[in-house]
Amino acid sequence: MQEIERISDFLRKILQDKNAVIGISGGIDSSVTLALLARSIPKERIIAVFMPDRNTPQSDYDDVKKLTEGLGLTYRQVRIDPMVDSFVETLAATDRSAIGNIKSRTRMIILYYFANISKGLVIGTTNRTELLLGYFTKYGDGGCDVEPIEHLYKRDVYAIAGILGIPESIIKKKPTAGLWEGQTDEGEIGLSYNEMDEILMDIFDRGTFTEKPEYKKIMEMHRSSDHKRTMPYSLEK
Repeated sequence: MQEIERISDFLRKILQDKNAVIGISGGIDSSVTLALLARSIPKERIIAVFMPDRNTPQSDYDDVKKLTEGLGLTYRQVRIDPMVDSFVETLAATDRSAIGNIKSRTRMIILYYFANISKGLVIGTTNRTELLLGYFTKYGDGGCDVEPIEHLYKRDVYAIAGILGIPESIIKKKPTAGLWEGQTDEGEIGLSYNEMDEILMDIFDRGTFTEKPEYKKIMEMHRSSDHKRTMPYSLEK
């Protein structure tokens, strides 16, 4: 597929002789990104890090193992519970969403630690659907140096997954950020990814907008998350 080669060329150009540090979860986006890396640079330069917590299901452990073995890669496992628990205790945090963001930002810190000690770059796994909706944590999973699939809608990620031979158990899994028990992307937003992609393509690619409630909801998510897609607001020109 031409798009796979285009992304591979992009990764080789950006990374050059640097290592690639990537957080993997057993989800579709990180799995596709890891597989693209494995096609693009020598495998010994890929540092894959799995960062589970007490809410991580066994299926994620199994899928990470299956994926990396299939790609001929090794991975590091770092549990984030002790770090997250320390933040929660120190801050007396109770807000579920805020604690979820703490988890995401803790994972970002871990990835940058490995990037620092290996002279590497952190590879992001955000897709275009998530980018336009602001459905990522600022300075969490949105904190990275390279975004190889940020131009791909979720449906495109699934299409590429099939070509790359991503395990079926990963492709069929309900997408989740894994920020709290039982959380799923579609359940939290209230729309399927197919619906979200179609609406986003209407608005941003076809220039079509209707007064339907779901279109208004998507547009409000985009507007309210504008700060995530820009540099910090300042008076600097």
